[in-house]
Amino acid sequence: MPKVQRTPPKTPRVNLTDTQSEPDITAASEYVTSRSKRPRTGNSPSSQGDVDLETHEDTSLATKIEVQTTIMSKLMADIREIKLQNVKIQESNAEICKTNNEIERAISFMNKNYEELRKEVESLKKEKQEQRCYIESLEKKIVDLQSKSRSAGVEIRNIPLSNNENASGLTQTVCSIGKLVGVPITEPELRDIYRLPGKSTPATTACPIIAEFTSVNTKQKLISAVRAYNKKIENKDNKLNTEQIGIPGKRQPVYVAELLPTSSKKLFHLAREFSKNNSFAFCWTSNGNIFLRKKEGDKQVLIKSEKCLQDLGMKII
Repeated sequence: MPKVQRTPPKTPRVNLTDTQSEPDITAASEYVTSRSKRPRTGNSPSSQGDVDLETHEDTSLATKIEVQTTIMSKLMADIREIKLQNVKIQESNAEICKTNNEIERAISFMNKNYEELRKEVESLKKEKQEQRCYIESLEKKIVDLQSKSRSAGVEIRNIPLSNNENASGLTQTVCSIGKLVGVPITEPELRDIYRLPGKSTPATTACPIIAEFTSVNTKQKLISAVRAYNKKIENKDNKLNTEQIGIPGKRQPVYVAELLPTSSKKLFHLAREFSKNNSFAFCWTSNGNIFLRKKEGDKQVLIKSEKCLQDLGMKII
């Protein structure tokens, strides 16, 4: 079915510039809600309170400024004091530097003098050492000369001093010793015989007799024979003594040994003491030399000086 179009109804034209009716203001006002102000309370600040607050704030600010000013003044005073202290410290440092320089110069001077003295002392030490070595060499030469000059001599100890003692009587004593031990000695074989000088002492502590032979061989034979004789005697009292060689009086042991220089005698005495203290069985001399032996069959030890005894003692320890 065909679509039918209808014509719209006509509406009256309204002029927008014209109002159709008067507005009802009264009615409109009924719909407007009224808003009332909050009443002022008694605690609310008035205009006078505002002024007091401003005055208080000004006073507080002035107080703060005054405090800050005081602090700044104190700080400035402290800074001035610190500056003065710095100046004093700098002056003190300058004095210290000056003093340090003087001390350094003094130390340098002392070091220079010390080095000179040290060199001089070292030179003196070296010279002293050289002189000591030279003296030791001279002493050794003297000992060697004494040993050579006494190489044919023997020292007989513990022979009592007799009245009107003379060389003939001493010669007879030496010949009696030789005859007893199996080494006949004639008077021509003795080059010299004498008793060492000493203080006036009892006969029992008389000074030794020195007998010098014409040959070293005769001296060695006599000493070896005396040692062999004493070794084969078991009874200590029957070893070589004054009774056996016809000297009257109380029987006393007789000792025959090599004639040694004074320095060698001292060393031989120390060696005998060392042998006793360290259980060495043998201590003897031969041709001016001093020997030690621990026991039969051991190697002999030559003692040249006290240092040799010290070194030997260290080895034993």
